[in-house]
Amino acid sequence: MLPRPAILQRSAATMFRPQLQLSYMHRSKNSLSPRSRTFTASSRCNSSGGSSSLKDGLAAFKAFGRPFGKVFLGAILTYQILYWTWLKLETDESKLEKNGEIAALESQAREMVSTRK
Repeated sequence: MLPRPAILQRSAATMFRPQLQLSYMHRSKNSLSPRSRTFTASSRCNSSGGSSSLKDGLAAFKAFGRPFGKVFLGAILTYQILYWTWLKLETDESKLEKNGEIAALESQAREMVSTRK
C-alpha cells in the first residue's frame, strides 16, 4: 500500500486549528525564550536598507506604481495627440487664409495689368 501524504495523515481537528506564529520569540530546544536584539544587529539592518519607516511608507504605495505609470503615460500620450492635431488644424487654417489672400492679390494684380493696357 502507498504511504499517505502528510496532509491526509492529519486529523480534521488539527488541520483547521489556527497556527500561532511567535515572531518575537524563537524556539530553542525545549523552551521558548525571547530573542535578544543587540545594537549592532539593529544598526546593521537600518544602515543597509535605510529607515524601516520609509520602507513601510513606500511599501504601502508600491501597489499603485504601475497603475499610476499607466495613467501618467496615457495622459501624456493623449496630450501629445491633441496638441499635434490642434497644431495641424492651425497650420491648415493659416494656409487656407494665406492662399485666399494670395488669390485675391493675384486677381487684383491681373485687374491692374488689364486696366493699364
